[in-house]
Amino acid sequence: MAPKRTLADDLEDDFALDNDYVSGSEDVQAEVDAPEPVKATKKRTSETPAKADNLNKRTKTVATTDKPSGKGTTASKFAVPSEANDQADTWNKYMKKAHPGITDLELADKLMLPQHIYTTTPAPSDSYLEDLAKTAVSTGKSKNKVMHGAPQVLVICSSALRVIDLVKRLRPVSKRGVLKLFSRHIKISDQIKSLKTTAVDIAVGTPNRILKLLTEEALKVNRLRLVVIDCWQDDKMRVVIDMDDTRKDLFSIWQDVLLPASANPDYGFKFRLV
Repeated sequence: MAPKRTLADDLEDDFALDNDYVSGSEDVQAEVDAPEPVKATKKRTSETPAKADNLNKRTKTVATTDKPSGKGTTASKFAVPSEANDQADTWNKYMKKAHPGITDLELADKLMLPQHIYTTTPAPSDSYLEDLAKTAVSTGKSKNKVMHGAPQVLVICSSALRVIDLVKRLRPVSKRGVLKLFSRHIKISDQIKSLKTTAVDIAVGTPNRILKLLTEEALKVNRLRLVVIDCWQDDKMRVVIDMDDTRKDLFSIWQDVLLPASANPDYGFKFRLV
């Protein structure tokens, strides 16, 4: 039997406004991030000093050459470009990588263009995401005033734990609650019912659950002002736009829902990779 694969949404959680998420979230993060204890090895008394030195050298070599990913190559930090042209090119590059059989002609109709990117002049800072969200929430206006299940800011990230982290950061941005959208042990039908009666400015979630809610039209885009692609790297140096568990759904959100909606003159949302 094949081993069970861990997916981005594999975390127990109850869907609710951000009022309830804080309890226990720090404990979950600490448990996940805690390193495994290393067992001390008993030194062999029969070893000569020369053998012991050789053993230490071999041990140091293994420790320093251990790679997080790839074959014989060191994974590097993902650099998020700042210019609109470069952001669009980066998105399109990884979209093509996610669909290896797609032709340039087929891809041409799905491309993200510089005009889709939110342009910003301030240099990124530790509060960059919060500043972007504040701008969208404070200035966002829509002809359609329905707010149930219709956020102004949608943040898409790689895992449930990352969702919890960003929800905590974004709580002060809006007087309304911040929705956390991932699927582990949460029925899609229950989330659909909640979205029908929930007024929200900000939603944070993983690609799979966001795609399902958009497809069901429970999560609406009529008030959407900003879509943030969170390019945070996990401990294996993976990013949401290049992870096997997330990239297919992520690019489907763009191709099947947001790209067609962007042609609607009543909608005025932009994208930003951060």
